[in-house]
Amino acid sequence: MIKKIGCVEVPVSDMDKAVAFYENIVGLKKMYEHPVWTAFDVGGTRFALAASGTKKSIESAKLCTSCSFCVLRYVAGKMKPDREKPTATAIIYLEVADLDEVYEALKEKGTKFVTEPREQGWGGRTAVMLDPDNNILVLSEA
Repeated sequence: MIKKIGCVEVPVSDMDKAVAFYENIVGLKKMYEHPVWTAFDVGGTRFALAASGTKKSIESAKLCTSCSFCVLRYVAGKMKPDREKPTATAIIYLEVADLDEVYEALKEKGTKFVTEPREQGWGGRTAVMLDPDNNILVLSEA
């Protein structure tokens, strides 16, 4: 069902400072950079930094409102604690071969989804689900 971890994402409050740390001090190889999302290659797995409302980066979160994950983090960081809302500060992307098939199988098992499978601006498709602690897991089909 799940092929591999496609990406582990960590929220940051200052993208420039975080990128400089991971690139220049830790020595990670940058794959992609955007004002609100930067990815590095760590042994074939993407490690991403995301400007996030959960880290009080409100302006950065407002820059990217087309991506459901940015919106989820922004909303989660601005809401009062609620068992029904995502509470994660990190996001794990799980790559799948057939998003619709995996979505249906997990839904039948009672998995709580925040979004149904949908097309993303970067060309892939995703569905967002929550684990029992309301951590955000993203099923991704490229």
